[in-house]
Amino acid sequence: MAHLAQKIYQRWQSLPIRVRGATIIAIPVSCLLTALSAFTWLKASLVEDEAWVQHTQTVRLETKRLLNALIDAETGVRGYGLTQRSEFLAPYNSARAVIPTSLDQLQNLVSDNPQQSQRAKEIRYLVNENLTILHRKLTLQRELRRVRGHTETLVPTASLYAWLEEGRETMDQARQAIDRFTQTEEALLTERKQHQEFYRQMTWIVLCGSGVIGTVGAWFAIHLFSQLEQELAGREISLQKTNDRLAVACQQLQRFTANASHELRAPLAAVLGNAQVSLMDLDDPEEGTLTLRNRLEKIVSLTKQMSTLIDELLFLARHEGLLSANALQSIDLTQLLRQMSSEWLPQAKTHALQFSSQLPQDRMIVRADATLLQQAIANLLHNACRYTPPGGRIELRLELRDSHAWVAVQDSGIGIPPEALPHIFERFYRVDPQRSKASGGLGLGLAIAQQIVQAHAGQIQVISAIGQGSLFQITLPLAKQQIDK
Repeated sequence: MAHLAQKIYQRWQSLPIRVRGATIIAIPVSCLLTALSAFTWLKASLVEDEAWVQHTQTVRLETKRLLNALIDAETGVRGYGLTQRSEFLAPYNSARAVIPTSLDQLQNLVSDNPQQSQRAKEIRYLVNENLTILHRKLTLQRELRRVRGHTETLVPTASLYAWLEEGRETMDQARQAIDRFTQTEEALLTERKQHQEFYRQMTWIVLCGSGVIGTVGAWFAIHLFSQLEQELAGREISLQKTNDRLAVACQQLQRFTANASHELRAPLAAVLGNAQVSLMDLDDPEEGTLTLRNRLEKIVSLTKQMSTLIDELLFLARHEGLLSANALQSIDLTQLLRQMSSEWLPQAKTHALQFSSQLPQDRMIVRADATLLQQAIANLLHNACRYTPPGGRIELRLELRDSHAWVAVQDSGIGIPPEALPHIFERFYRVDPQRSKASGGLGLGLAIAQQIVQAHAGQIQVISAIGQGSLFQITLPLAKQQIDK
């Protein structure tokens, strides 16, 4: 799962910024449209269910109205038959006016339901049968009254019972049909109310879910937008740093080109001049052999100087960047510096300098190219010897600091001005060009030392003050086996 998430994240990071920006904007918009669509659908369903509930209730009311009218018609006829009083016919007459309209209305209301529509037809038939029977009974009573005269107001008991029982079965059938019709409508009403309640609950769930999803989507979009903004800010900073490095590199390249041109042009001119004069001396037998020899030695010296310069330039060009793992070996830095101390002691005495070393007894293992690392430290020692007056001292130290080897070369020489410290590792840079040239320096020793240290994933720093000497510090990471101890 984590691997899949990592692949998705990598795929996301590989998309163009424009696509990622559009996707981030689309997330909350999609959540909003989805929520609105779901809410609209649920609202439409609720409206439809509400309409069905209202429709069913209307059918129930119309059915109740029909049943009440039918009962009123029967009751009115019975009351008239028992009392022969015409005021009992008012409900009957009213029901006779209501029932046809109610039947038509009921038939229209259930026209979309075949089963209920068939029952409505059955109810219409039974109700009409009942109305026919009631009308016939009423007509019979009126005829009897007319025949017997107004003095005879009551129907004989035996005839009255038969008259009252007539049509009872048809009336019961009509009532049963209306009851079945009503029960079906009640079931439909219950079902539609349940359906309506379900959609109400679903609406709340969708609203809550939409709120949660919208919140999560908004947070996710904000998170992605923040990451994108940080990425763009990082790119802007990286681009600015790159521009700054390019500007510095251009300045260094211009200075390097000018210095290299000068360093090569001066000895070439000297070589050419000495060679031409030597050729002229060959044409003049009176010129001394010693003068010719001196000029030839000068040519040899200048040529060696140019060869050294070219070698150092080639070295700087070949060792850009970190060294490959195959080029590194486990080296005992303590033993390497102990060997270098023994080699440098005679040279220090030659320059009338005091040389000392402080090295630990324990081994200190680093992953390095021994030849290159030795050259970097040797360049620092050369520098110390070159700029330390006779009687001065030079010290080489090795310490363990925070899982790193710390190599220090300290001298009591002339020191470096503060304004020159930021430039001393630049190629061909000389604090005092005249003095450096007189001592044979080309201005590449510290640049080579820095490049070697950086190629070993290390750092080199300098602390110096005028008249107080200089302290060069090299920090190198220890080998893994050294750290594990």
